[in-house]
Amino acid sequence: MRKLLAIPVLFLAVTATAQQPVRPHLLIVNDDGIDAPGLAALVGALQDSYRLTVVAPAVEQSGVGHGITFRTPVLVEERPSSNGIRRFAVHAQPATCTRIGVANLLASDPPNLVLSGINRGDNVGQSVWISGTLGGAREAALMGLGSIALSAGHPRGQEPDWPAVGRWARAIVDDLRAAGLPRPGQVIKVEIPFPAAEAKGVRVTRMGLEPPVDQTYHEKPGPQGERLFYATWVAPDHDAAGTDIDAMVKGWVSVTPLTIDETDYMALPTLAAIPWSPRPLPTPPAR
Repeated sequence: MRKLLAIPVLFLAVTATAQQPVRPHLLIVNDDGIDAPGLAALVGALQDSYRLTVVAPAVEQSGVGHGITFRTPVLVEERPSSNGIRRFAVHAQPATCTRIGVANLLASDPPNLVLSGINRGDNVGQSVWISGTLGGAREAALMGLGSIALSAGHPRGQEPDWPAVGRWARAIVDDLRAAGLPRPGQVIKVEIPFPAAEAKGVRVTRMGLEPPVDQTYHEKPGPQGERLFYATWVAPDHDAAGTDIDAMVKGWVSVTPLTIDETDYMALPTLAAIPWSPRPLPTPPAR
């Protein structure tokens, strides 16, 4: 009978240090102010998977569009951090917050993406032009970054369901990033309907052009007889199929890609065909 030789086998224990994945760095701005519930909902929905920095207006800046503070100094106050998230209150408009955040506060640690919102109220159709939320996102695009502007609709007198809105925002941000979007210089506008928990799903839309129901100034006399004008804004309640307005009215989350190039390309051939004067007419002699 053959002898079986016991051959010792040496097992080497190799301890591999698992490296933590690098979390993308997101800059969050808004126009409702640094203490707004929509901003808190966005931070709460994203903080477990993303590294966040908040640079937001110290007070509400709704409706300021793409205003920039230019001739006066801007006060920036660092607020106490929350769960390791740095928070800066800027006494200026959302677009200024973005510019200072990217160019100054985060110059040595630039963000991968800028988020603006979540706005309390929708930004559908023509409100894109006056929205501070869009101003903050558009400034990021002008600086060569991708940005997402998020808004939540709600009926007058009712508050959005912020936890549900936050869940939708997180899902949209994750899906866009998985698709490699937004591209540098691109703004993607997201509108979450009311009630958010009952949203039917996502529709990719174009910007609606239906005018608001009311966007006038109404005059009322002041206490000393002054002429005072109060602005109103009532969003349109219908538009063509495929628009952000139509999707929101029908209970869908609307995702609209926007560009910062405002060129009217269809007008270029007509303008190029004009026999332009080679030079201005001479100044007539003074009489």
